Amino acid sequence: MALFRTDSVVLSYSSLEVAKRWWVNAFDCKQVKVPAEWDNHLPSDVALKLPGYDEPAILLSSRTELQQANMELPTSVPVIFSDKLKKAHDHMVSRGVDTGPIQDGGDTQFFEVRDCEANVIEICTEPS
Repeated sequence: MALFRTDSVVLSYSSLEVAKRWWVNAFDCKQVKVPAEWDNHLPSDVALKLPGYDEPAILLSSRTELQQANMELPTSVPVIFSDKLKKAHDHMVSRGVDTGPIQDGGDTQFFEVRDCEANVIEICTEPS
């Protein structure tokens, strides 16, 4: 079973190449072709899939290209799920990722990581 899963993560970056390397290092993602059915994708967009999955769920976009196309920048905090939160936390720390402590959110536990451009990504268990 895969350590991480998500339905969708969309983030914009000033440097797509640096961001792609960060995601590959942090989550062991693989770059794949952007699916044709994804809405409004731009020429420089990068699609990534998490290990253990056939389809991509992560879209990295160029901040400059989004602004030039008059498209909105993503604003919500992306969420990635893990059934093994302690193992996921240890994985992030071992990869040198800026990782916060595991916290109890009441019906779920979570921790936050910061990517190469200080975007916050929440990694959590699914609420029970």
